[in-house]
Amino acid sequence: MNVHSAVRGSGTGALRLGAGVAVISAALVAGLGAQVRSPTGPRLVTVPEGQRTAEQNTVAGQYAALGMPNLAGTYLHYPQLSLLIPHVLYVTGQSGLPPRHRALLGLRTAWLTRSPYLWGHRVPASRAAGLSDDEIARIAGGPDAAGWDPFDAAVLRAADELHIDSFVSDATWQMLSTRYDLNQLVDTVDTVGTLTMHAGMMNSLGIEVESDIKDRLPSVPFSVAATRTNSRLEGRGARIPPQEAAGGRGGAGGNVFRTFNRNPAADRTRGAMNQQVNTTNSLPPRQRELLLMRIGVLCRSEYEYAAHHRAGRRAGLTDADVARILAGPGSSGGDALDTALLRAADELFENDLVSSETWAALAKDLDTRRLFDVLITVGGYRWNSMLINSAGVQLDANMADFRFPPALR
Repeated sequence: MNVHSAVRGSGTGALRLGAGVAVISAALVAGLGAQVRSPTGPRLVTVPEGQRTAEQNTVAGQYAALGMPNLAGTYLHYPQLSLLIPHVLYVTGQSGLPPRHRALLGLRTAWLTRSPYLWGHRVPASRAAGLSDDEIARIAGGPDAAGWDPFDAAVLRAADELHIDSFVSDATWQMLSTRYDLNQLVDTVDTVGTLTMHAGMMNSLGIEVESDIKDRLPSVPFSVAATRTNSRLEGRGARIPPQEAAGGRGGAGGNVFRTFNRNPAADRTRGAMNQQVNTTNSLPPRQRELLLMRIGVLCRSEYEYAAHHRAGRRAGLTDADVARILAGPGSSGGDALDTALLRAADELFENDLVSSETWAALAKDLDTRRLFDVLITVGGYRWNSMLINSAGVQLDANMADFRFPPALR
């Protein structure tokens, strides 16, 4: 099954919406992770060492800290992406989470995204963090596998809930809150979101596991311990209240900025992704906002949808465009590139991989940098949506005219 049939489906559990509005069905979950995985070979060859520009050689030195040479050699097609390195280093080795929990989240995310490359590289790091080979194998069984203590199970369950529902449930949040402070709660979501974005890029670019990396995804049936609920906190209040400035004068910017500036170490490095999407993105603004609105719909993140609905109107999106964004790529109308962009967003959300057909359609019109930016725009704002939904960021006052249709709220 794919997302296109799921959004049109009318089976048990489907959320039926008005005409032209996407139907996000519980049945969609059944297709997650079950489709074709990474391409049979790389879609972009790594840039050979002897053919690198001076800029690429400088950037390659920055990537050395990751210990992922094939990823580095592929990302060198777009040297600007080195600005993403500090946040990867943060979530994999510098966050406020215990190393064991970073390892659990990293490997469970690699499993959920079916990313051979991410799994292969996270296993050695997880052993170094103290996980046994039995525990590493058990991660594929998820939080309900026998042997986990209740808190480890909650950490793993958070990854499943974020992957399926873009939201940490009340029960899991409460369990994590028994040990974690506010920054660690944000770091939990941040870790899953960051690695999900990069896994989608690794899978879609066909980055091959290096010959000296021996660990492979376990050959066990794919399963997840979460369901699509679309339960959100809009109108119920924030789990993490916005940070007010000294003297009660209010913080700078919208609620999203005032929420995550409470975790400055993560916020500083996370900002590079937002900069890439919103400022230095090579996609035309209209295409960028189309992707951002669609991932807001898929993640059921009304805050993201409203913010980019407003920006999308300024970039030239019409009423008909907005209707197609809500309905998805299976709807009629729109040009071939718009349809391919919407399809890429759905495929990344559903399978953490842009299919060969969609990749070929995009490549007819987009150069290499724009192809990268499609992946970063969708993956980065899926990550942002996980954060916004789980923290319960409430809508800003200026979003009233740009909200979801009532059936999606």
